Amino acid sequence: MTESSLLDACRTLFGDDINLNRDFLFYLQPSGVKVAYRAQAKLNHPDLFNDSPPQVRLQQTERFRPIHDAYHLIKGFLDQHHRRDFFPHKPQPTRQPAPRRPAARSTARDASETHRHSRPVPTIPLEFGMFCYYLGRISYKDLIEALIWQRRQRPMMGAIAVRWGWLTDRQVTQVGKHRGGSLRFGRKSIELGLLSQLQVDALVRHQRTLQQKIGQYFIDKGLITEQEADQLASQLQNHNRQVLARNRRPRPATF
Repeated sequence: MTESSLLDACRTLFGDDINLNRDFLFYLQPSGVKVAYRAQAKLNHPDLFNDSPPQVRLQQTERFRPIHDAYHLIKGFLDQHHRRDFFPHKPQPTRQPAPRRPAARSTARDASETHRHSRPVPTIPLEFGMFCYYLGRISYKDLIEALIWQRRQRPMMGAIAVRWGWLTDRQVTQVGKHRGGSLRFGRKSIELGLLSQLQVDALVRHQRTLQQKIGQYFIDKGLITEQEADQLASQLQNHNRQVLARNRRPRPATF
């Protein structure tokens, strides 16, 4: 594992439009890596192409393999032992020239022109952020940053469980220290026998109702307007409705 291979792996997960350097590696967090990997999986995972011809499925499997390898390489680096090997001391921040003051942009539509590259929208149910990405309204970098922002706004599952009387503060600490087969709080709680699957599902549903809408991030950043967000939400609803209707149609019998 070298610094160069790590930066290449980060480029695979996060895209080319992020400033990748030694400082980026030092401040990299597991949560950000996980969000980036999930976003890539929603775009490129072979399971999304089960109804495609075998050649397409094989091509998509080959395309997803470097994403999978990059994720596990970075996960290994984020292990404390490997991180200490790379950074025995905190790196000094790289001096950057003072940024030029950008010219004023009149509308959110102008602000997003630099990353308007529409892509074929896949015939699968999509969430708002992914739908905007496929339509070229946001860049992949915007999508990752929005997902990380949304995750940070989400209340902690352990705090909700304590408020509902399902866990104590001591048990939440116990779950956090548990070295199980998963990094997720809910899964570790189940492994320890502290929560049931039904309780974890209820916590996840409630947690999602409390988090900020990802469209609000795009509005706050000036990438889309409120009116455009409403229009995109309506288009997304129609898209998902058509996908579900198509999937419910009986397939012709084969002989």
